[in-house]
Amino acid sequence: MLFDLDRGAQTRNVTPEQAMVTITEQDRTPLTIGEGIAFITHYPDSLRKNNCFSLVGSRCGDRRVPALWISKGAPKLGWCWAGNPHTWLGSASCAGRAG
Repeated sequence: MLFDLDRGAQTRNVTPEQAMVTITEQDRTPLTIGEGIAFITHYPDSLRKNNCFSLVGSRCGDRRVPALWISKGAPKLGWCWAGNPHTWLGSASCAGRAG
C-alpha cells in the first residue's frame, strides 16, 4: 500500500536524474514499475495524455528509465533516457509504503 502518491507534476520537464534529487530532498521514494501499474489499474483516469509519469524506482543501472504514458489512445509501458526532460512526463513518488 502506498501513501501520499504523487504522479510528479512538479518534476515534468525535468530529467529523471534531477527529479530523484527533488524526490529525495522531500523525503519521498520513487515508484516502481509494479507500483505504477497497480496505481493505474486502480485509478485508470490518473494516466492522462500529456500528463504521464516515469517510474524511477525500477532503474536497472543503465540510462533507461521506465515510464507509463498514453499513445494512440492506449496506455504504454516503455522507457525514456535518464538525461532527457519531457514536458509531459514527471517522476512518480510516494511518502511511504505499508506491506
